[in-house]
Amino acid sequence: MQLPSPYDRLLMPVYLPSLIMATSQMALLILLPLYVLDLGYGPVLASVVMGFRGIGLLLFDVPAGALAARFGDKPVLLTGLGLTLAGMLLLAAAPHPLMLFAAAMLLGAGFSGWMIGQQSYIADTCRPDEVGRAITLLAGLLRTGALVGPFAGGAVAQLLGYPFAFSLFAAGAVAAAVFVAWFTRNVKPDSGESPGFPAETLAVLRAHRKTYATAGFAAFSLQVMRSARQLLVPLVGAALGLSSIEIGAIYSLSAVVDMCLFYPVGVLVDRFGRKWSAVPSMVLYVAGLMLLPTADGFPGLFGAALLLGLANGISTGVVMIIGADFARESGQRGQFLGLWRFIGDVGMTTSPMLTSVLVGIASLGAASVSAALIGVAGTVVMIALVPETLRKSAPAQPGSDTEGA
Repeated sequence: MQLPSPYDRLLMPVYLPSLIMATSQMALLILLPLYVLDLGYGPVLASVVMGFRGIGLLLFDVPAGALAARFGDKPVLLTGLGLTLAGMLLLAAAPHPLMLFAAAMLLGAGFSGWMIGQQSYIADTCRPDEVGRAITLLAGLLRTGALVGPFAGGAVAQLLGYPFAFSLFAAGAVAAAVFVAWFTRNVKPDSGESPGFPAETLAVLRAHRKTYATAGFAAFSLQVMRSARQLLVPLVGAALGLSSIEIGAIYSLSAVVDMCLFYPVGVLVDRFGRKWSAVPSMVLYVAGLMLLPTADGFPGLFGAALLLGLANGISTGVVMIIGADFARESGQRGQFLGLWRFIGDVGMTTSPMLTSVLVGIASLGAASVSAALIGVAGTVVMIALVPETLRKSAPAQPGSDTEGA
């Protein structure tokens, strides 16, 4: 059966390797801290190791965008997979704390390169009115990995040990690299004279400073709320005295609502516009975060979590979609996407730190309301200052010499 466009063109070069990578990367979020504890270290070191993964993400975002601009999407995808492979093998072979920090940074950098390469590739090979559907399915695969990966990875680690699980994930990176090497088009990088990194990236930042200050802030606020949701729902559940089974059930049912929406959201943003996804999702996020402190038991937390799951589902892929639209219009796709992803990743990585500080000096309720207030500011900016980025009449980006299928 022939898949509809753009899924037919992206199945082998993007979606199948993405499913492999999503499964291993989402499993890693659970297994990496558990592995540190299993080695006999405490929760502080486990938190620091996870923090180093976030540092790897942030440090490689901008260079990955510059590499995409200089060499094209395919080399960046392969570089991201190579860094992931190195990180997984290092975890499996060398459980010393310094090696754990290095492995975590490699894994963060690898995931950054992989995501930027995919986002840039979709922007290169899809028409503007296909980008939404293409990216929402990609985001849906990440959510599938979040459901499948932790359970499958935990089962393998329990039965065969953590080194075997990391080695299996390393093999997955090799399999994904085979798909990319064989099926991914050799998309040419941005044209024109390049002054070199970092001068070219700074030039892009200056040229598009208004976009980063407005749309970038809205994306930052959405990422802050997403990260706060992941952290606050289980913390509020624990504070209410709910069991781990009850908290897990709430989170899983919220994730089911989230996953059901990626296809209709893709059609929505390609037919009516990106803000039809961004604005409602941000409003629902604010409402859900405001409701969290009012929860006094399972029903209250369940209702707030479902609302947050609905918000997350409606926002499926929207940050990547808007970034791809702006990058296409900028004419400096790779550098723009590197800076765009850096802004979003700052939101994802700073939100847990902000939450921990607020919980320490105030309460969980204060942390939830603070994240909601950041979301209110982002929503106002999105409505008033960010233009609609869907351009139905724009031509497709050709720019590719085909290699493979």
